[in-house]
Amino acid sequence: MSNFPALSVAALMPALLTLGAAPSPIHSAPAAQSPRPTVAGEGTRAEWGYVGPTGPDHWSELSKSYAICNSGNQESPVDLKDAIEAGLGTIAFDWKPQPLKATNNGHTVEFEAASGSSIGVGRRRYALSQFHIHHPSEHLLAGRRFPLEIHFVHTLPDGTIGVVGVFVTQGAANPVVQSLLDTIPMTSGDTRAGGTIDINRLLPRARDFYRYEGSLTTPPCAEKVDWIVLGQPIAASAGQIARFQAIFPFNARPLQPLYRRFLLHGR
Repeated sequence: MSNFPALSVAALMPALLTLGAAPSPIHSAPAAQSPRPTVAGEGTRAEWGYVGPTGPDHWSELSKSYAICNSGNQESPVDLKDAIEAGLGTIAFDWKPQPLKATNNGHTVEFEAASGSSIGVGRRRYALSQFHIHHPSEHLLAGRRFPLEIHFVHTLPDGTIGVVGVFVTQGAANPVVQSLLDTIPMTSGDTRAGGTIDINRLLPRARDFYRYEGSLTTPPCAEKVDWIVLGQPIAASAGQIARFQAIFPFNARPLQPLYRRFLLHGR
């Protein structure tokens, strides 16, 4: 069930027909010299990665519960281009200061969110559960890829996920990003606590945004995500970007076809 505002399909059809699949500039590494992993059963969480025989091209082969990763038609990320201008209202951010608790899960750093923070989208309120970082950005903005992308993951009681994506471009040093970097454990599986930060400072001043129905960008690639990606990036220094890259050299899924989904842009 879509959580987006009702729109006239007839009115939007000319623009919709221009929305097609975008080729991905990111590809997983070839696996000619590598053995194939054993396929896990239904519901089993198999080990996966971003390159080689456990990379995105092979996610659906690793576990039956990952099958949609390579066969779905509402997968993420996508190139945010040729969006339909629409009256989407505003996103109401109600984010409280967060005590940092970071876990290196082997794929990225995940920061646990304390209860009480949420976003309001229309009549729905999504509760913030965690946020994490990708290098480089997973979404593109009209063909442009950014050094980093932060994903703020929210949920509804029915299991629907609402993710706010924030691009990070190279610029001035960012003290809040530095706090995140200082808390990242270097070893996979480790958790580390840090100070308290105001995550509102990880939002850009301008709040234009893109919306579309998509999926998780990691296995099991479930197609139950309402995506909200902000159009203006925030900045971090070259050194800060390089520091994250040194820990997680590459953790971005390739672009996925948009197919016939609505990609909307609001201001």
